[in-house]
Amino acid sequence: MKRFDCLKSLAPLLDAKTIVVTNVGPICREWNALRPNDANLMQVNLGLCAAVGLGVAVSLPHRQVVMLDGDGNLLLNLASLADLANQNLNNVVHIVLDNESYEGGGGLKSATAGKADLAAIARGAGIVNASVVTTVDEFETIARRALSNPGHYFIVAKVEKGSVDKLPTLTLDGKEGKYRFARYIESSEGVQILRPRYTHI
Repeated sequence: MKRFDCLKSLAPLLDAKTIVVTNVGPICREWNALRPNDANLMQVNLGLCAAVGLGVAVSLPHRQVVMLDGDGNLLLNLASLADLANQNLNNVVHIVLDNESYEGGGGLKSATAGKADLAAIARGAGIVNASVVTTVDEFETIARRALSNPGHYFIVAKVEKGSVDKLPTLTLDGKEGKYRFARYIESSEGVQILRPRYTHI
């Protein structure tokens, strides 16, 4: 199945306040084309999608947090799975779009093209609700279930390599995306996150 088709089936399942954290690369460009929203925190550095998503989920336990991760990205920080499991979160849906490659780095094979099984690793880390899907129908069914029930869900979607043509240009960089997201949280939660750098002026 194609990654874009998975994301396309996911987008209508989310409400406007669902927070989505994405890694860098094709995933964030495709997601931005489908659901441009200030509740998206996109272009999180390689290896840090799950770790940043963890921080958001712990800080906002009343908000649903979806992480859109890649196999290559997650493999760089497998410890984040254990950290997530140890928090006993009830507001996390962690989706790994596994194309068995480092697509953004030229298509080199990742460890999941060999013997690595991310769902098994997640279960070993303590995430009970870990599963693998290979069709869009399976993906939509399990994503709908995860989004409708409190808990911590880990979904590995085995997808093909390649992205779609003619995606809208992603015009904000990581720094701008961070500030946009922080201002969105300030507005939606009624809290202050950003403060003046110089308070004596």
